[in-house]
Amino acid sequence: MMRAILSKKILMNSYKEITIPVPWGKISGKWWGPSNCKPILCIHGFRDNCGSFDKLIPLLSENKNISFLTIDLPGHGYSSPFPQGMIYNFMNYVILVQLIYEYFEWSKLTLLGHSLGSMIAFISTLLYPEKVDSVICIDALQPLQSVVSKESVRRSVDDFLKYNKFGGEPPAYSLEEIIQKMNHAYHQSLDIESILCLLERNITQSKVFPGKYCFTVDPILKVRTMLNWNQDQMIIDAATIRNPIFICEAKQSYLQKYRKLFHEILDVLRTSSKECDFHMIIGSHHLHLSEPEKIGVLIRNFLDKHHNVESSNLKDLTIFSDPVPSSFKDIAIKHKL
Repeated sequence: MMRAILSKKILMNSYKEITIPVPWGKISGKWWGPSNCKPILCIHGFRDNCGSFDKLIPLLSENKNISFLTIDLPGHGYSSPFPQGMIYNFMNYVILVQLIYEYFEWSKLTLLGHSLGSMIAFISTLLYPEKVDSVICIDALQPLQSVVSKESVRRSVDDFLKYNKFGGEPPAYSLEEIIQKMNHAYHQSLDIESILCLLERNITQSKVFPGKYCFTVDPILKVRTMLNWNQDQMIIDAATIRNPIFICEAKQSYLQKYRKLFHEILDVLRTSSKECDFHMIIGSHHLHLSEPEKIGVLIRNFLDKHHNVESSNLKDLTIFSDPVPSSFKDIAIKHKL
């Protein structure tokens, strides 16, 4: 019953498409709720897109005075990739948050992230605590630690050179193959309905092979990048965070091997933060998409206490457009998904 209600809410078109100018092109996304209210900025995970929040936002937006801006990161969804020859460094995402903050001239941000988006939100809060009201992190905190060696760095450089040469149309697959690949990439943490939320902005019809589809994410995203922010320094810096923080850990997440470092930071935040609202929840890494009702009420309670309603400071309404008509509803019916 809950799944049917969620599907109905998603189809109500309670959002508008938005295009935000940036120096290398545009950032695309969805603005849910009234345009005159400053939104909560929502940041998705690696190789996802803003559709990642399509089932959670309806559970959080029943309050008519709350808005959400869910964005596609560069190289994801409908957003512009970085210029050819440029690598996707984690800190570029942190810079993006500041560009959006400055574009709208907000006084403060409320950040909500999942996975990579949680890491971006956490580091943005650590670096600019005076610009953040509160932060919500779903199944991640600090950036994953990388073991750096000459072999791993060389492999990253070689991968970049390889993927930077790609031209023409990427490989094409049937919809069934696309879904299988996504299931494998996400360790079976998504059901079909959740995958469809991501597909709209993740694939396009092949121009060479009728009836097949190509992934649209920038292949350069496959290049491994490293952030050498060692754990000892992260513990020291995390202790400076006073901002209220909501942290959710998925018990069946495929990020379990990183949990020791995660909990070391969590223990620091429990002491330093004004409020550290932590929850361990039974579910997969994408529980906000596959089982949003499990965390929806928890996040709403946190926002009720810590989110301040302010003007959105919009000066240019041409950044909005109507939602893009979904091409996957008919496809899903055709393939009996």
